[in-house]
Amino acid sequence: MAHQQTVPAEETSRVSCNFGQLYFARSRVMLRLVTELTIGRYYKRINQEAKWTQEELCKSLDAIKSGRKIGGVSRAFGIHETIPRTRMKAKNTEGPKLRSNPTFSTEQENEIRDHVITMAKLFYSITCIQLRKIAFEYAEANNIANNFDKSSRLAGKDWLALFLKRNPSISMRKPKATSINRIQTFNEEEVNAYFKNLENVFEKYKFIEGQVFNVDETGINTVQKPERILAPKGVKQIGGATSWESGKNVTVICCFSAAGSYIPPTFIFPRKRMSNLLSKGGPVGAMYGCSVNGWSNESLFFELIQHIQNNVKSTIDDPVLLILDNHSSHVSIDIFEFCKKHSIFTVTIPPHNSHKLQPLDVTSFSS
Repeated sequence: MAHQQTVPAEETSRVSCNFGQLYFARSRVMLRLVTELTIGRYYKRINQEAKWTQEELCKSLDAIKSGRKIGGVSRAFGIHETIPRTRMKAKNTEGPKLRSNPTFSTEQENEIRDHVITMAKLFYSITCIQLRKIAFEYAEANNIANNFDKSSRLAGKDWLALFLKRNPSISMRKPKATSINRIQTFNEEEVNAYFKNLENVFEKYKFIEGQVFNVDETGINTVQKPERILAPKGVKQIGGATSWESGKNVTVICCFSAAGSYIPPTFIFPRKRMSNLLSKGGPVGAMYGCSVNGWSNESLFFELIQHIQNNVKSTIDDPVLLILDNHSSHVSIDIFEFCKKHSIFTVTIPPHNSHKLQPLDVTSFSS
């Protein structure tokens, strides 16, 4: 006969007690989660208390002053009769207040808001977690009464949501990666020097809108990005038919004038030899070229300058101004002599400043 092991009553009681504690602890966690979701920033008002507005309160007070009874006025405007009585005595016509006052005053919140905006302009943006930490430390440093979590040393998510609601000038944004070189070189001295040079050229040659062109390049992938589509729920991955799964970048050099006219673009493909098939179906008058990496170089940019001259027909009496970045491929003896011969003048943008000063970068290419 098999031996049966018996469990002492005390052990059974202890296991049951531990299980009960675990169950209730889990219940408390679930209750806290439900409370955060229903009472916090997702709270929807259920009762009908104080549904009146400040305008309705003012009208009810005017009606009582005209001689109407408080009870009839209260029923007519949906306001409890004790409210007009107390408001008339206190001469208070403010709207209803059901919530507690914010942790910070208006001046203190403005100080926090200005700090967030200043840091964003300095390319050191503040995340939500950092803002909650700043709010907690600000309250502690100034001895401001608060209900923030002392263990995590963070302001609550509800405070953050209401802070953003009270300060619509701040919103959640995804920053664009900006190198330290761009940040350091984009300064007042560099920008003033660029615009001073541009101003001198305009005063000397009297350019009009149709004579000023911005030249810039961008990359286009050979595989189009699929748009958002309708698909059945529950499926983790939805495919979309494309020519390739990972394409190659093609450089496109555009040239637009300040008057809105443009010169047919230039396409540079990442290959060694050119094929007529590459230009099939392309824009009328466009220029096509090839390089090993698909980028522009001195010889291709010289061909681009010739392409621009063939379209604008610049002369001594009708010169042209090109605004472009100072890439090394834009500077060569052949390009300099050709531009000098055909009255093509160039003004280069300071290094690491094209993200702010290049017209095509901040308009067409960024849209």
